[in-house]
Amino acid sequence: MLESYIKKIWQKYSQGDAREESYYSILENLLNTYAKSSKRNNVYVTTLPKKTEAGNPDFRIWDGSQEITGYIEAKAPTVTDLDRIAVSEQMKRYLSTFPNVILTNFLDFRLYRYGKLIDSVSVGRQDTMIRVKAMPPVEHEQAFKNLLDKFFFFSLPKSYSAETLATELAKRTGFLRDEIIK
Repeated sequence: MLESYIKKIWQKYSQGDAREESYYSILENLLNTYAKSSKRNNVYVTTLPKKTEAGNPDFRIWDGSQEITGYIEAKAPTVTDLDRIAVSEQMKRYLSTFPNVILTNFLDFRLYRYGKLIDSVSVGRQDTMIRVKAMPPVEHEQAFKNLLDKFFFFSLPKSYSAETLATELAKRTGFLRDEIIK
């Protein structure tokens, strides 16, 4: 699964003219392949979904009707500092609004649950691709599958207590207030 993915990332990168969006279909195919291999039949990956209350994440993973599994924010494979991206205003909005988010540069994947980093894995080395100008070998395939398991098997509680509902509404209200003030 990852061998083909990294080969396609490398090929796209090697062309020399690829932008972040150029890699989207490669990641979408990987996510769909994973969903099928893990027998998750009702998984839909929407690339560049319509705007949400927190902005425009690059991918939405959902069941095709109502339940959203999570969102993925992708940066170009040349972005080496995901720590800086993780504290950007954009990611702060996503992490405070969405309970299940992956941040990736197509080689490094970080899974956040309720705004907290709970898992991360690198499937290939950027240095090999960028500096050595070679296709990076696949790394940490099982850890990557484990991260995707955590992401895909997440679900929101079916019913909210008054307290959890109030907390969720407060997050969204705070975001909307900030947007109106801007």
